[in-house]
Amino acid sequence: MTKELYFDEKTLTTVQDLWANLSYPKSKNHKPELLKEEEEILEFYRGWAHCLNQDFNEDSETGKPFYQVDDVVTYDLFGFTGRGAFKEHFEETFPYFANAHVDFKDLEVFATSKTSGYATMVQRLRGKSKDGKPFEMIYRITGLLAKTDEGKWQWVHEHVSFPVNMATKEADFTSSIDPKKAFHF
Repeated sequence: MTKELYFDEKTLTTVQDLWANLSYPKSKNHKPELLKEEEEILEFYRGWAHCLNQDFNEDSETGKPFYQVDDVVTYDLFGFTGRGAFKEHFEETFPYFANAHVDFKDLEVFATSKTSGYATMVQRLRGKSKDGKPFEMIYRITGLLAKTDEGKWQWVHEHVSFPVNMATKEADFTSSIDPKKAFHF
């Protein structure tokens, strides 16, 4: 039986299932006393996938509550967005993904405390833009999260990238993590 590589809101189940489906060993930094928070962070990503895969088709604004809009900093595919500028960045770029499907590979969520955590993954986003152009992007992403006083997880930082061969300055837009396909120097 072949493992499913990518998971979305319908197939993300438990933190233990995430670990079982990693293409590399799980981190030794998981703390059993923070498993509940890791499950909450996984639920956050399940909610994000549902939002992007379902709700964005009607209104991309539904994605804003996943971010601490006034405090978030991003290094993403569009460049740098500093604190206080995310609302404008979101409103300019996120409607482009209104008819998209997102799923995750090698998603590993970490709780670093009861109120902070992060996740690493390969994320695939594909669909048609608002102007009807098909697209597919596979990129690496690290998201830092904070839990609000209301008990809600939100992103406070995202870093999105493609691997780059430094010798040729060629990017791998499939974000391969296969060692046979990785860049060597």
